[in-house]
Amino acid sequence: MNATDQTTATKVRAAESACPMLKGVATDIVPKTAVSNTDFSLRRASEVDAENAPDSALGSTVNWIRDFLARPHRDVGRAGPVCPFTPMALELDTIWLAEIAGSEPDPQSIQDAVEQCRQVFLETEPREGSMAINKVFMVVFSGLGASDAPLIDAIQTRMKPNFVEVGLMLGEFHANNETPGLRNPDFRPLRSPIPMLVMRHMVESDLPFLKRELDAPQVRGAYLRSYLRRLGGTIRRNYFEQAVEALVQAEIELRACSGSEATR
Repeated sequence: MNATDQTTATKVRAAESACPMLKGVATDIVPKTAVSNTDFSLRRASEVDAENAPDSALGSTVNWIRDFLARPHRDVGRAGPVCPFTPMALELDTIWLAEIAGSEPDPQSIQDAVEQCRQVFLETEPREGSMAINKVFMVVFSGLGASDAPLIDAIQTRMKPNFVEVGLMLGEFHANNETPGLRNPDFRPLRSPIPMLVMRHMVESDLPFLKRELDAPQVRGAYLRSYLRRLGGTIRRNYFEQAVEALVQAEIELRACSGSEATR
């Protein structure tokens, strides 16, 4: 082991000591595309195939990616795979997985681990350009089950603004996810056998998830401003117009709320 490897190993051990629930990130599989000061690593899908049993938490997750996300489904409501980007991400081997174990996790420890992953994501190539949309980080909660869905939902809701602000999306996947498909309200594309939080770059088609009326107007406004700031020059005209219209509506609602507060 050379000096660089020793330094990396020391950093990984320190990170795992600080957050022992983050496991399965061996020092010999540090992302080769990541910056050298990354203090923990993740496994590529190909590495999971080589090193994990098919019925393990990470092995099962990779199988689900291939068998569900990367394939067409009759209930999607359109042609093509459930997630249009997944087949290319698998081919390029740009899907990374980390495992958080423990049946009674501490929410703050989970948030800290996810925030670490976010920082590594931002520093890992590809960071921009057309290839960047194929990069995905999956934080898999192997010790949790369907009954823990509210915890995953709460953490996703709490952390999503920090991701959107920098042009990323954070999605919650678990067996009880009731989020409907965009084209079929009876389809549940965010259901997975093992709970996880998934991060990736924002894309044009994320607009429906950023203008939802269930979010407060100030939250929607922040989401939509980030969307327009980062993608406004590249998205199709109808998406641009929808985003602007939704932003105006959010601002109107916010002003109305402020006016109501002032008259009390």
